Amino acid sequence: MGTPTKKQKFVFYDSESSKVEGIIFNADIARMSPMLQVYKKYKISNADVRTIPPKFQTLGLTKQWVITSKTVIEEVNGSEDIMPVKFSFTQFADLAEYMDDRSKSVDVLGVVISSLAKKTITKNSKQSNVQKFVLLNEECEMSQTVLLSLWDDFLNNEGQVLLNNMQSYPVIIGRRLKVTNYNGVALSTWFDSALLVDPPIQEARQLKNWAMRNAKLIAEIIDAKSYIKYNPALCFKPDQKTTLICNVIPSQKTVWVKAKLSFEHIFQKYWYMSCAKCCRATAADYGIEFTCNLCKEKGPAMPRCRFDVDLSDDSGVIPASIFGDLAENILTFTALEAMDHFNQNLELPLEFVHARLKTKTFLVHVKPVQTQLADARQRYTILYCSEVEPEFGHAQLTGEPESVSVSAHQQTENEHLLMTGDGGSGSKVRLRLSQKFDEAETVDNNDFESSDANSKKKAKLG
Repeated sequence: MGTPTKKQKFVFYDSESSKVEGIIFNADIARMSPMLQVYKKYKISNADVRTIPPKFQTLGLTKQWVITSKTVIEEVNGSEDIMPVKFSFTQFADLAEYMDDRSKSVDVLGVVISSLAKKTITKNSKQSNVQKFVLLNEECEMSQTVLLSLWDDFLNNEGQVLLNNMQSYPVIIGRRLKVTNYNGVALSTWFDSALLVDPPIQEARQLKNWAMRNAKLIAEIIDAKSYIKYNPALCFKPDQKTTLICNVIPSQKTVWVKAKLSFEHIFQKYWYMSCAKCCRATAADYGIEFTCNLCKEKGPAMPRCRFDVDLSDDSGVIPASIFGDLAENILTFTALEAMDHFNQNLELPLEFVHARLKTKTFLVHVKPVQTQLADARQRYTILYCSEVEPEFGHAQLTGEPESVSVSAHQQTENEHLLMTGDGGSGSKVRLRLSQKFDEAETVDNNDFESSDANSKKKAKLG
């Protein structure tokens, strides 16, 4: 088995905006790469010119300069302040179209306004460092931001430049980034990505000037920290496609369904004690200051709303958990009110809520969680839900015909789960709730809150 080939790619532009790919292989990388700096002008000779095979072509580039130790590179002093280069950027509002597709990547332009804490992740016995940076673009509403994860070398190089210059609103061009489903929509570097910090192009200069003019509003965004919450504005479409519940499978990263919500026969307490910073469950008592084992922040323990529901349509039913402001909006009680009732051994008066839910249908964004129920059924977390208005019409199905064939086994299970006679349960999740009130081991650290919910004044169902 031969030694793996190492390579480093470049893109060169001339004054007429023509471009060509440059590439350096193996031992020549350490020798030749330091001679080439981003945004500098060079005269390059004695490079081997090749046609790029179609399957390796990116960005529309068809020609390649292979730079070796024999290539002559001379820096040329240029007087141009702005590079004559045009990029094609993906709008933030269109990122959802590329989510979790390994065959597709995006180029984006954004101003970096903040960063989250650096983390060390262990995967397959290998440790990696990652840090999320908050991107904002003039195209978006001020509350719409996108998180960009920089991994390992990107964090050590471009990431440090961003951290050192955060107060000056650094603008970046991210090339060949992957779109992930974190908080609805997020970006991440991978092996083929490239980052340009404060590139001397017209669009970047304009964006930096825009950020400086809007420093007060950007400070409000940073203070509100809305970027750590689920952002439906980036992943929800007016014609959002949905999947029948009988076709929801755990291998899907996330999925949209149009379903009824019910929890009338599920015995539960509707809250858990959490870290006020990261929402992780804690054994600390209400109001007691403690240092969270997860986020390492010190603060008081606070109740957070959480309960289980059944999501059902005509094809089946799945159990799901709903958290935070989304849960309070459905429940019409705050977590503190739910805790007070529980501590006084009083049931929440939910008759009106249950009656109203029977008349409503919701558009729900769910994701599977690793922890299964006691009977091995797959559990889901609700990322976002919104009541479907009557004029919404029929949701489009993703790849299913109007008449869906359900297996006999699935049909039997669905019929059993949908039966509520004799005080029975509509979901097997109910079997475990009376003995699993404490959520310290079951709350998923990646559960999200809705960014548009108001925790101070809860909208009643009506």
